[in-house]
This record gives sequence, structure tokens and C-alpha cells, in this order.
Amino acid sequence: MESAMNPVPLKGFLSLVLTLLLGSFLPAFGAEQKLPPAAGEETKGELRLRKTVKTREYQGRSVEGEERVVGPGDSLWRMLIQEKGLPEKRFGRYVLLIGSLNPNLKKLDVLQVGDTVFIPTRPDEILGIQIPAGKGEARVYRVKKGDHLFKILREQFGIREERQIHGAAGQVKELNPRKKNWNLLFVGEAIRFPGKFGAPTVAATGPETAATGTEKAAVGPEKARPGTEKAVQEIPAPKPVPQVVEVIGLDYGQRLPVKDNLDVLGEVVGALGNETQREGEETLLLQEGTIRIDRSSFPVIGNPKLGRRVVLDLEGKMPASVRAGVEAQGAGTAVVPVKKGASLHDVANSLLSQLGFQILPANRSIVIQDAGVGIHVKGEWIVTTPEDSGGKQEMWIISLTDPPGKTPDYLREYLSLKGMNLKDILLPLSPASVSSVSSVSTGSRGQGVTSQVERWPADKGAIVDSLLRSYQIPFSTDREVSVSLREGIRLDTKIDRLFEFGGKKFALLFRSAGNEIKRSLEEKEGARVVEIDLLSLSSRNLILRALETLGERVAYREHHFPATEGAGRDKLIMTVHGFLIPHKSLLLTDREIPKDLETFFGEKGLHVVYFQ
Repeated sequence: MESAMNPVPLKGFLSLVLTLLLGSFLPAFGAEQKLPPAAGEETKGELRLRKTVKTREYQGRSVEGEERVVGPGDSLWRMLIQEKGLPEKRFGRYVLLIGSLNPNLKKLDVLQVGDTVFIPTRPDEILGIQIPAGKGEARVYRVKKGDHLFKILREQFGIREERQIHGAAGQVKELNPRKKNWNLLFVGEAIRFPGKFGAPTVAATGPETAATGTEKAAVGPEKARPGTEKAVQEIPAPKPVPQVVEVIGLDYGQRLPVKDNLDVLGEVVGALGNETQREGEETLLLQEGTIRIDRSSFPVIGNPKLGRRVVLDLEGKMPASVRAGVEAQGAGTAVVPVKKGASLHDVANSLLSQLGFQILPANRSIVIQDAGVGIHVKGEWIVTTPEDSGGKQEMWIISLTDPPGKTPDYLREYLSLKGMNLKDILLPLSPASVSSVSSVSTGSRGQGVTSQVERWPADKGAIVDSLLRSYQIPFSTDREVSVSLREGIRLDTKIDRLFEFGGKKFALLFRSAGNEIKRSLEEKEGARVVEIDLLSLSSRNLILRALETLGERVAYREHHFPATEGAGRDKLIMTVHGFLIPHKSLLLTDREIPKDLETFFGEKGLHVVYFQ
């Protein structure tokens, strides 16, 4: 939790800021980008910056970088992908590089506050990756309330010409292949933008090609017709090949053969404290003698805490007599044969079951109800650990992902306190580059987000007033009027609330009134009279009636809010009952939201209002 974390030393923080300004990574959004000084010119500030650059040895050469002091909520994903704007697809390789440069760090997936991490200035250059000229590294921009793609391109990048803005939008979409619906951006959503936008694609044959979408090629030594220089044939330009993006859903492990993904299998079972051995020999004493099993062909997975181990028969070729002898070692030893074409999902289930874990159906949500909020969690594997001596039992939800899951840290911490642990396993980028990261997320509690929470009074008249104020509608109260009901008969009465909205005038009466009174008021005030009987309506029905008066077509119902985006958006969903007015970013609810979860709705850009 953040309250238990140590603050980042001021000296380390200043060093980080200065070093970031000097590094080759792209500056943060909103920062002014200055041109380099002319030859022979150098400011004092730049001299001080150069003193912050550190070097370390890597494979016999000196590498420049910065020494970053870990603060609350920091992770390698946040440092490299979010802050530096490095490509997500190479994250696994960056982790291996950081591990080599920081031998003092034992667990890269869980950084401790106060630790120092050396971050190389040019990681791609060290890894031998060529960056295409003119493209540079990507920037990461977080969506703000009211943003849409063209607005971001205009305001953040200064792209205004219609032809250029459409071309730039296409480049952004190529950088974010997992984003499907560009008409809907979520507050706080991270979008990658090119470090430098390329020029719009135009055929090299001139303006006619650009206008018609065709290419002109010379065809043979024909005689030109009078008035022409050369005969040409128009050839349609090739259509762009759609980019195929494989969706990493919650059943992805069922499509992966286990034989090609043993490292991922090791990460899955390792999340629960199991150890996988794939080197050396396993020696077992049988009645017939000593048997030696090559672990490269028969991996051994053990759990020291539970006193169990499993031998994985990858080819299904272990002789029956040997298997019987292995399993005769005791109740804690078993052999799991792997059928041809077996999936990663099924083999992991078999292994975990043999090791004493309970496997729950992956296609069902695990639901936690805390006050008025329901938390629905899904994963590729949902596993319950055996009870310990204290009767404690925990649940693990394990998912495959690429890029890593973006569940905020504070939600992970919150679920962990409820006995539910999330782990994301990063799929390998290639057979030669395998890496996994647990608990990788986009941020910590309340980072840059202020929860807007308001409580309306229980008085029903005050509820109506609060609703009108939330719409910024001026109104008058208890206006005294005298209306004629019949010739010689007048009625002195009052209008409880009088206001204008949407070009119309409204008169609210907090009581029932006859048709003659309503008709007379409408004629005198030129207003539509609306009866809202405070005595007979509950607060919920009162708000519904008032919203209908303002033209809102809403209902009191359960609303679903995903905590992550992309293919895994149904992995963690928050539900709460109430009235949701999207265009006002307003959530009205009479269900209590736990204090630890109010930040979540603030991240969604919602103003939460409690009513009684």
C-alpha cells in the first residue's frame, strides 16, 4: 500500500529529472522541445546535465544510462513503456537487458521503493535493433476528458490540414493494432503516437496518381499518338494488405501447444510457488535399482511447501513399469503423460491438480461483492491453493497477455487483501526471447487522478436543487403567483421551482394540482408545469422523474466498467447500480462504493454522487 512506502529521496528524484532531459528518449507530453545549441554554444544547465550520466559495462563495452530511484507505483513497464515510450513488443528483451545491467536486483517484476535501477539511454542500440530513419521511438499519451483522435493530433501535434490529419490518424492506428473502436476513447487510456509523423503516402508518378489512386507504367516502344509523348497503361495500385492481429483472449492457452511453450508453462505453475527443473538428472531409488531420468526430456515440477512433485512425460514414452515405480515413491509423486498436440491450458491444469491445487472453471467469473460494488474476475486459470495450517486459502487468477495487463496496482492490492491474486504472464516474443512479468500495471493508487465524490442531502427538495445545480441550471424557489381559475375566482399559490432549460421554461410543483390550476399557471407563466409529488415518491423515483423532465432517457440499473482494455477487457469488471449520464460524466447511486474503489471511477472520468 502506498501509505507504507518510503518517499523517494529528493536528490535521486532531481537526478532522474535531469537525466531524462538529456537521454535520447522522447520528452513527456506538454514539455517544450528545444533545438540543440549551435556549435560552440553550451549552457550551464547542459553542463550540469552531463554530470548525471552514468555508465555500466555490458558485454565488454561501456553503456550510458541513468540511475533511477524506485518510487511508489514504479515498475519496469511504467519506466520503459509508459514513460520512455519504448515499443511494447520488445518489452521482454528490455527486461533481460535490465536484468544483465542490474545484477543487484533479484526480482525485476517486484521493485522495492528506494532501490536503484540502471536504465540504459539507448536500449535498442545495445540490442542491435535498427530504428527506421525518421520514425524514432513512440510517444505514449493518456486520454483526457473530451479527447478524440483528431483533437489530440491537432492540439498535441499541431497537425491541422485535413489531408495530413487523416494520414497521421492512420499511422496512429498502425501503432495501436489492438485498439478496435476509435470512436470511443476512455479517460486514462494509453495511446501510442509516432515520435515523428511521416509524410502522407503519395505515388511517385505525380499528382495524377495521387488523385486517382493508380500508377502509370510505360508499355513498350509504341508509336505515340499525335499530341502525346508516350503510350501508357493505367494499373490499379495494389490494395494494402490488412494487418492481422491475433487476439490474446482468456482461452488463448487452449490454442498453444505445450511442447513449444514449456517456458510459459513454467511461469504458470511457478506463479503458485512450484519449481520447474529442466536440467540435470532426477535420481530415484526403485526396487529394481537406481533410475536416472533426464530432466530435459522429462521435466520435474515440485512444490517444496506441499511436499509434492510431478514428472512430465512430454512424449508419452515412459515405460509403464518405470511410471509405476516412480509413482510408488509415495503419494506426493506422480507422472503426467502429455498427449500429442496437448495444449498449454490442459497440461497446466493436470500438473496443478496433481500438485494439490483445485482448478475452477475458467469460463465463469469469480464475483466479490463489497458494499455496493460487484467485482467480476476472469482468467485463463482460476486456481485455489490448499489450506495452510492456519486454515487460510487463497485464489489465483492467471492470464496470458501480450502486452502485459494494465490492471492498476491499487486494484491488485485491493483484490489481494480479499484473498484474490492476479498474475499476468507475458507471452514470448520469439523462441529466443522468453520473458514473463507478474503484477505489471499502469499505475498506482490515485496517480494523477482525483476522485470526484459528492453526497446529496436526504431532503427531497434539496435533491432536486442539487440535480439542477449539477446541470448548471439557475432556478428560483417558492415563487408566489396569483392565477384566475374562473371569472371572479383567483388562486394565490406558489411555484416550488422555476427554471429554463433547453430553450423551454419549466415550473415544478412539489404536490399534486388540478388540471385547471396547471392550465392557468401555464398561461400566466408560459411554462410547462410538472408535478413531482415529494411525499409519494422515493428518492430513486424522484431523481428518475427529474431526469425525465430534463429530457434524459435513463434507467436505474447495473452498470459495467472494465478495468482493462483490448481483448482482456472482460478479465476484471466493476459493477454498480445507479443512474449513469454519460455526456455529463455523472453517476448517481444509492449503493455505497468502498473508499478504496472510488479512485477507479475517478479514473473513468466519472463524478460519483451518493443519494439516500
